[in-house]
Amino acid sequence: MIDQKSVIIGFLIALVLVLAMGLIFPIGQFVAVLIGAIVAGYLANKKAKITVVEAALHGILVGIFTGIVQILIVFVRSGFSETVASILIIAALVLIGAYIIIGALGGIVGTLVGVKSTNSPEIKEDQPK
Repeated sequence: MIDQKSVIIGFLIALVLVLAMGLIFPIGQFVAVLIGAIVAGYLANKKAKITVVEAALHGILVGIFTGIVQILIVFVRSGFSETVASILIIAALVLIGAYIIIGALGGIVGTLVGVKSTNSPEIKEDQPK
């Protein structure tokens, strides 16, 4: 089951980071999507124990939404130019495809982080006798 709230939170985090990190260094947008997908996978696993496939779907949705919004932002910034639109269609396929792969990996990592943090053994203090 897809947890919509965690996907939206992950998407918003990824979108803000894409806009901020994309200006700093070129690979920043991919790192931003990875971080957003990790957050989405972690939050989804925190609410209900999900499978790895469901975690990947959460990350994929974060990647798809982030890629679509990023392409729309570039299209608006270009002034709705027809020449830019034809280039953006090809770029959208490549960019969204890369975001899907990165999002799936991020969703899986987020779930694994959530599982690892909830199943960690607690340190028990010695009881006085």
